[in-house]
Amino acid sequence: MTKSRMMRCGMCALLAVLMLLAGLPLQQAQAAEQKQLQLNLKVGSTTATVNGEKVVIPKPIEVNGTVLVPLGIFKKAFGSTVSLEADNVVKVMYGPHTGAMTIGSTTAWKDGVKITLPVAPRMVSGTLLVPMRFVAGVLGARVSPGSGGGLLITLSPSEVDEETPGSSGIDSDVGKTRIGNSYYGWSMNYPSGLVVGDSGGNESVATFTNTENLYYLEVHVSPLEIAADPDELLERLVRAAEEGGETILDRVVFPNAEVPYARIVSKDSSGALWEGRQYYSNGKLYELYLTDDNAGNYKDLNPYASLLNSFIPSFNAGDKSIRDLSTVKNGLREGYNDDYGITLQVPAGWTMDDQHLYYESNKGSHLLVKVSSAPTGSTLESWSKDLDSQVSDTFMPGAYAMQKDIEAVVSGEPVRVKETDLNPGSGWSTEYQILLQKSGYRYYVEYLAAAGQDEDKARFKTILSSIDIDFSRIKENFGRLETDDYIALRSQAVTKSSKTYGYSIDIPRLWIPYQDVFESQTVEYRFTGGRFQINATPEGSVDYAVGLLQSYYKNSKNDPKGPQLISMEEITFAGVPATLLTVRQTRGGIPGHMKQVVFGKNDLVYTLTINVNDANSTPAQQAALDTTLKSFHIAEGGE
Repeated sequence: MTKSRMMRCGMCALLAVLMLLAGLPLQQAQAAEQKQLQLNLKVGSTTATVNGEKVVIPKPIEVNGTVLVPLGIFKKAFGSTVSLEADNVVKVMYGPHTGAMTIGSTTAWKDGVKITLPVAPRMVSGTLLVPMRFVAGVLGARVSPGSGGGLLITLSPSEVDEETPGSSGIDSDVGKTRIGNSYYGWSMNYPSGLVVGDSGGNESVATFTNTENLYYLEVHVSPLEIAADPDELLERLVRAAEEGGETILDRVVFPNAEVPYARIVSKDSSGALWEGRQYYSNGKLYELYLTDDNAGNYKDLNPYASLLNSFIPSFNAGDKSIRDLSTVKNGLREGYNDDYGITLQVPAGWTMDDQHLYYESNKGSHLLVKVSSAPTGSTLESWSKDLDSQVSDTFMPGAYAMQKDIEAVVSGEPVRVKETDLNPGSGWSTEYQILLQKSGYRYYVEYLAAAGQDEDKARFKTILSSIDIDFSRIKENFGRLETDDYIALRSQAVTKSSKTYGYSIDIPRLWIPYQDVFESQTVEYRFTGGRFQINATPEGSVDYAVGLLQSYYKNSKNDPKGPQLISMEEITFAGVPATLLTVRQTRGGIPGHMKQVVFGKNDLVYTLTINVNDANSTPAQQAALDTTLKSFHIAEGGE
């Protein structure tokens, strides 16, 4: 028997095994009744529990501390799909996520990111066993200790692909021949070997490679209010390439295509060749960029024409052959941080920063999550009172209105939900704060619905109910964290100094650094409703600096929202003569005032600037600013 024939027979045998393992249908009705889909299994045991039902499985094993489990059990429990491709490559797919492994190899891919497995997938007595934690990570499932020394793998029903798996369980992504994004409205062919990459949680960008690293492809979608014809699209492509220092090798427009588009081939500074395409459709700009490291001539990209030509700026939701990369459901998509074990829903279209658990709309609404160590003796009640104090310390009476706290439950734990209406001067926004404390850690969720964003406000209850926390992750990945104790921190400061510019100053611990490299000319900190800046320059003079400021504040057009110089007086600051300017201004529709102190010492001109919104000019804020200014000290001789 030839080597190639042996390989084909081996693949057929493996295919049969996978079909047998994966052919167990997901119990959709049972999943809907449970809060979470659950899989209980134990190393060395042929009995597992899938969503409350006992089943018999090939026994999991442990190799060098890594648990290997039969691949098909994930399909039975969670509905994941499996495809077998050339060279023993097995892909696990779940919603927009893809994991790729090669039997006998420790090299794997998770959403396009190459990783090294602790143990390679292997065949044992006709059963394909795979690293449990890797596959669970692809699904976004949680692994925790189970009863009797077993392991519990859980997945929230909201994360489950609603599509019923095919009875065969394995077949080129279960009949998927195209791939795309229903939310952003595009699709293209789905060739064998294509691996979906990691786009950092931004669905407007999709990245692809293949299991052999032959090519790399990106698809970008962005709003474009004014329609663009192919010639204009070509101009955009050429301009972007030239601004990036690339050399244009080929350019052409296709005005008669079903969806007209423009195409270029360019060479970047590293010598890599890229094909770029742009399409316009329904108020969106679609951009495709493909590169092949082995391409030496622009014609070497021609083999990819069939893949690129298959792209269309539309998505047929009724076509079951299309794999949908979008996780958007009911206007929301999933945010997830594996380190903290936190999953929650985020409004679609918001910027996504899963690493820092910060999400923001272009209309000013935001969602953030922060995990910290709880202060000794802290309770939800004391924490809530501290946050009330923080609001009254940073917002003037009449600029905020606290609603009654309510009790709720998140991941089986009691939480306190605070609702506060805030008006910095440009309209009323609503801030929700979710407080959860468990095992010495605080979980804080802040959701701000900006003024006028009623849709964001209406989403809060859905977002609250979507929060899922794997509390075991924090103990597994972290020790002692920062303690966010407002009452203790509001009276603390840290001394900062600049050797280059010869000064020191005490900065409140609660201020947020925006530019805190003190050996640079400008330093900036921000706080609720304001900011504090220090600028030191060796050029010019105090008189010249003050004159420039006076000229700027003249407001020759008498703009009522423009800066207005209220007063200018000579004072003594840090032991030297100084000029204090007080200015009224409205920025972004928010009225406020600014104070600037300008003085000179050791051949340097210093300008200290304080901006505070009227709504945030509280006695507590003013006291912190006064204390900070008084702490400013100039070193003698600049040393």
